[in-house]
Amino acid sequence: MPYITRDETGKIIRASARAVPGVEVLPHSHPDVIEFLKAHGQNPQQVEETLSELRRTDNEMARAVEDIIMVLLKKNVLKLSDLPKAVQDRMALRVKLRMTLQDIYDQASGSKTG
Repeated sequence: MPYITRDETGKIIRASARAVPGVEVLPHSHPDVIEFLKAHGQNPQQVEETLSELRRTDNEMARAVEDIIMVLLKKNVLKLSDLPKAVQDRMALRVKLRMTLQDIYDQASGSKTG
């Protein structure tokens, strides 16, 4: 959602994808945002395509972050207790789920590896 600044007439004079304190936040698809982009030579469809690509890569990025956290934990650069409790819980659940998956495949393959 873009952070927008309006002039005294209510017309958008600035929009930013980065958080700007004290300004209005509108959906990317808001008619005022679309009008602002078009008036400044930008294609609103490109915004939608970019958002779609970000959504498409969310799962891949989540997995990459999880892998990075695991590497940092294994190298003792980070302790699980350094993370917020909610993150600790999510990480613990994901480790458990991955172990369950591995067990299922191991059992189906007739072997059990640790």
